[in-house]
Amino acid sequence: MFEKVIINVGGQTFITKRSTLHRYPDTKLANISETCDYFDKTTEVYYFDRNPLIFQSVLDYYRTGKLHFLSNICAEQIREEIEFWEISTADLGPCCWKYFYAVDSDLKTCNVIDTYFFHKKCSLYSSTSSLTKVKSKIWNLLESPGSSKIAFVWQIFYLCVVCIAILVSIIQSFELSRTEMKGDYNETSEEGITKRLSDHDNWIGVVSNVCIVIFILETSLRLATCPCKFNFFLSFLNVVDIVSVVGCFAHVIVGAFPDSNEAFFTFTYALVILQGFRFFRLERFIEGLRIMLLSIKQSKKMLCLLILILLISSIIFGMTIHIVEMNGDFADAINSFYWAIITMTTIGYGDIYPKTKCGQIIASVCATFGLFLLSMPIAVVANNFTDLNKRYCEHQCHLHQQKKSTWGRNDKKEFIPIKY
Repeated sequence: MFEKVIINVGGQTFITKRSTLHRYPDTKLANISETCDYFDKTTEVYYFDRNPLIFQSVLDYYRTGKLHFLSNICAEQIREEIEFWEISTADLGPCCWKYFYAVDSDLKTCNVIDTYFFHKKCSLYSSTSSLTKVKSKIWNLLESPGSSKIAFVWQIFYLCVVCIAILVSIIQSFELSRTEMKGDYNETSEEGITKRLSDHDNWIGVVSNVCIVIFILETSLRLATCPCKFNFFLSFLNVVDIVSVVGCFAHVIVGAFPDSNEAFFTFTYALVILQGFRFFRLERFIEGLRIMLLSIKQSKKMLCLLILILLISSIIFGMTIHIVEMNGDFADAINSFYWAIITMTTIGYGDIYPKTKCGQIIASVCATFGLFLLSMPIAVVANNFTDLNKRYCEHQCHLHQQKKSTWGRNDKKEFIPIKY
């Protein structure tokens, strides 16, 4: 066996000692010999059709015991080469961690963008009958605005109905306030609310009922034509639709009985107001809104941590101000917790405030802590939004280049690029 080892990688020759390669016996280079498939007996050279730039770093690892790579090489390509040479990344230098492991988060973001924006979910039905085809067309009409012009027009009409329903609820609230100020109702407060909420004789009630009927029909059709009922109930907007529809029926039933409890009657009306969440269906048309909702979803761990720390901090500051301001507005522990949350979120209504010097110091510390507490998750959400938006634009550009290449092969006419 020769002490000198000549290795040709991708046409570039490297010379080293066999003792150097034996420093890591569990690797590929430590186990090469004259009998392996990579050895040429004529030239006494080991030939590997691999990347020579990465192999330079691999050979340096055998010489120095430290694994470093050039930052201008793709990290995924480096991983493939490391896997081929059977080298562990445990000895990777800390200076290379940033760009070597950053590709993981980049690939994860690209997969998220690809899944939510560019991969159409296949809706598979259990049969291929004519009824199934009709259900498929109805489902695409209700769920995919880009499937046809009729689907796009329907989505615009649906969002207009949502806006009208929200506007009607606002007008009803204004009418209640104006009527109570004029004193037109001789009923008690409970009767007045019941009368306003169940008043279907005027034009506002008619418009509200028409919107509710449209919502009920739309939700029923989507539930009936959905190919996977389990995935249907996993969607937050679908659950809101079903709850609001149930609230509509409950509201009408409760309103038919004058002796109904006011709290239950108001609760059923609140369920109806949940239909305002349907406005978030705009994310089907506005990519920025969808990216914003997606960034919030990607930051759910940080947001849950924020809520947990906020609750713990409100208990600590609330109990502290409760002890210090025992004889004032903070005699009630609930008021103390309420004040702590309002102060830490920098809202500061001013309805409850400390009057002693010690209480004011605690309030200052509480407000300062709230500033630092809120700034961290907001920065994480903003960073996720920026990253997702950047990857989305890159994906759009890549698809544009693919379309351009396909167009060029099929038709040699001039292709006008689209600016994103």
